[in-house]
Amino acid sequence: MSDHNVDPSLFARFVPLDALRPQTHAELARKSTILNLRAGEVLFKPGDGAERALFLVAGTLRLCDADGHVVATLAAGAPSAAHRIAHQSPRRVTATCVTDVRCLAVDASLLDVMLTWDQTGSFEVGEVGVTADATGDDWMTRLLQMRTFQLVPPCNLQAMFMRMQQIEVEPGEVIVRQDDEGDFFYVVMSGRYIVTREQPHQKPVRLAELDAGACFGEEALIADSRRNATVTALTRGKLMRLDKADFRKLLTDPLSRRIDQARAQALVAEGKARWLDVRLPSEFRRGSLPGAINLPLYMLRMKLAQLDATSTWIACCDTGRRSAVAAFILMQKGFDAYVLEGGVPASERGDAP
Repeated sequence: MSDHNVDPSLFARFVPLDALRPQTHAELARKSTILNLRAGEVLFKPGDGAERALFLVAGTLRLCDADGHVVATLAAGAPSAAHRIAHQSPRRVTATCVTDVRCLAVDASLLDVMLTWDQTGSFEVGEVGVTADATGDDWMTRLLQMRTFQLVPPCNLQAMFMRMQQIEVEPGEVIVRQDDEGDFFYVVMSGRYIVTREQPHQKPVRLAELDAGACFGEEALIADSRRNATVTALTRGKLMRLDKADFRKLLTDPLSRRIDQARAQALVAEGKARWLDVRLPSEFRRGSLPGAINLPLYMLRMKLAQLDATSTWIACCDTGRRSAVAAFILMQKGFDAYVLEGGVPASERGDAP
């Protein structure tokens, strides 16, 4: 059983949470939970991921290695319990509750970002030009939980937020229109928005609905192409936007996780990565890399559930442009992804004479 009402003052008891600013405590508390376990229950076992940083609030835990030998006993309040519980990922020990236990669970990646920001210089919400309301900083916290933004250097993220402009929208207002030139990257602060795609002689296709923390508009900026969908406000709301030049400088360049052919081939051969070909099916049928999965870029967001989230994906196309967009989308959704430098070789595409 878990409790989502976390008192920020609890963070002062633990390292490194105690080093964060009070504002950061408040932000993390909203994204943290308290886990309540009974004596005899297992908190985690070897091989489990460590997506959450765990801190012992009450009770006693026993840590045992893979052979069942006790390596440590933690009691809440003791100096040894002031730190994260066996935080290696994947977990290397089994944590069993000796008594009833309460644990503070914090998103580990978000904690890492916050620690980096607090130690490299951060900003107040007011400095970003955000209205001081209940949603003022929640959209930023949600954005920072996305893997995409956790890979961006903190100084770039700080500059991004400082350069963003806040705009207010009304119900029915079109934010971006299909086939227009890309000009801004948008993040939703509040309100609801619908994403649709126009098709000749047919009704628009509803692709998604967005709310606070969601972002859109990046695909046209990365690929330097026209908008591939229309985004319309369903309710009154607020958006933050970043212009094309700043988006490319602060986000696209740092996120260009490009990998050359030799290294990519080696990772795939070793079973450490898989090919994701984002070209059209007609292009894919003409020639592709051995074992590649074809998921056209325009279908990627809708079909992400078909991909193994535990795999590393190397996105590829003919030039690298579409795959750059694909990698951005994948990382945004928590996947480990790279862009194949130079695209699928001509010999594999069926283009060789």
